[in-house]
Amino acid sequence: MPKSRQESSGEMSSYLGHLTRAPLLSYEEEVTLARASQAGDEEARKRLIESNMRLVINIARTYMNGAVPLEDLIQEGALGLMRAVERFDIDRGFRFSTYATHWIRQAILRALDNKGKTIRVPAHVQQMLRRIERERDQYLAQMGHEITPELLAERVGMDVEKLRTLLSNQTELLSLDARTKGGEGITLGATIPDEEINSPEYLLLSEELWAQFEECLNELTEREAEVIRMRMSTGNSVHFREEMARHLRLSQERVRQLEITAIQKLRMIARQRRLAEFLPDTGLQSL
Repeated sequence: MPKSRQESSGEMSSYLGHLTRAPLLSYEEEVTLARASQAGDEEARKRLIESNMRLVINIARTYMNGAVPLEDLIQEGALGLMRAVERFDIDRGFRFSTYATHWIRQAILRALDNKGKTIRVPAHVQQMLRRIERERDQYLAQMGHEITPELLAERVGMDVEKLRTLLSNQTELLSLDARTKGGEGITLGATIPDEEINSPEYLLLSEELWAQFEECLNELTEREAEVIRMRMSTGNSVHFREEMARHLRLSQERVRQLEITAIQKLRMIARQRRLAEFLPDTGLQSL
């Protein structure tokens, strides 16, 4: 006899509860587990995956609209998480969850492309969706949890009800990862002009860009590069300067000065290399 919707819902809730019981990891634990996983330790790999399943669930829930069951979205997101475990570069200093967010969302979007209805939408709507995704990623990296619809609407300059409508329909939209006809592998997203590529997470989308960004960092002094790497690894934490000052045994004001100098140098180097559009907006509004 088929299960009722209430029974299925109860089983799903129990399943999700099981996946979210694993404790969150500290940055140091992430590094330790990632190194062990890449050395072939299956237990470390398993723990790294299980400890980030709540991130998969949170992201999967944002793409629910009935077209694809939540459990399918979670399964696809978990595949993206596993991919992130394989490709994560510890030496770049980012939190694993920051890196994994891109791979999880990419896996879910591709699954929706394959299973969902595809319709054409205006380019300005596609661009707004990209901006929304970046705001979500940046907030998650900074705060450790998903942004509320009200705050997200404020950050992208949109009425909250219009935002809810857009998000509720987004799985029906043509994904930015979908290949264009006759585009020889070019994605639709790559054809849309974007003047707001400014979050640290955007750098994670391209291994080539990462290599070039590392080259830029190598032109800074050792301390300047360390300040930038730590700022990015902490997701622009409000305690960043306090932690950095303690680490370098400097005053917070001196750390602030190093930070400003490093960012100014990076912007100059990036312009010279024609990489300016890929450098993060470090959000130093208070300086």
